[in-house]
Amino acid sequence: MNISWVKQFLIGVCLLFHSMAIFADGSDRLPFYEARKGDTHIYILGTMHVDKADNMLRQEIARALAQSSKLVQELSDDETLRAGFLMASSLCAVACLRPQISEQSYRKLAGGDGAMLASIGLERMPAWMVSTVLALADYEKAGYTAMGATEIKLKNLWGNRTIDGLETAQEQIMALASLDDGAQREMLESHINTPEEKRLAMVRELHNLWRRGDADAIYQWYQRMSEEEGVSASMIREIDEQLNTRRNHRFMARLPQHLVSGKSIFLAVGALHLGGPQGVLALLREQGYTISAVAVGRR
Repeated sequence: MNISWVKQFLIGVCLLFHSMAIFADGSDRLPFYEARKGDTHIYILGTMHVDKADNMLRQEIARALAQSSKLVQELSDDETLRAGFLMASSLCAVACLRPQISEQSYRKLAGGDGAMLASIGLERMPAWMVSTVLALADYEKAGYTAMGATEIKLKNLWGNRTIDGLETAQEQIMALASLDDGAQREMLESHINTPEEKRLAMVRELHNLWRRGDADAIYQWYQRMSEEEGVSASMIREIDEQLNTRRNHRFMARLPQHLVSGKSIFLAVGALHLGGPQGVLALLREQGYTISAVAVGRR
């Protein structure tokens, strides 16, 4: 694989694929809620950016989307497109990975001689990007791909209508890129030094929790996963603050401009953003919304 493949892969990370969407009745609940306050009504779906392409979404989700006046995601269509190219442009001009991690971790990742790193272009990626690529590779090994992303299935059902966004591509990428060197290093090395079998088991556990539809259980999984991968408590707090908490508050600050009085809107953000004391659901409750899970089979 060469660097052109890396650029294509990074664009894929940002969901620039299109595939057939499947919506049918199934047993998977997914984290799907509705929030009400006065005449404001919001459907809320916790998405998964990677999944099996043939996994089916509940009919209630399709019906709710059809009833909604807007689809609001983390990124608008334009910003999703921009994100792919921004990530590709974040590659280093020359090899830059080796100084970012310990020699032991570098050799473990490289398989001893660096040939693997060079073959897929990891040498030219900053540490945060390598972590992203390796995590996605684990999802691929577990059978989940960007082709099956919830956002793609929603987009196909939504058609050519505008998709609104809650943040810019630059803001989303900088949440990772602006982590300090110590956080990036610890995040990457913890991944490298966790056995693959354990990492894949955690990936499958996350998807099982997502299919069950419990946002708080997903948040708890995220906390436990970081601890089990050996990330320090202080680093977990820093990463959680930058990747989740700050972005959740940004989402909530920008959500009002997308609300339509007397009409429903459909909000779809990553499932890890919903649960926990600073999650989207908790922040909505603080604003006076009543939150309830959308029951399976509801018309």
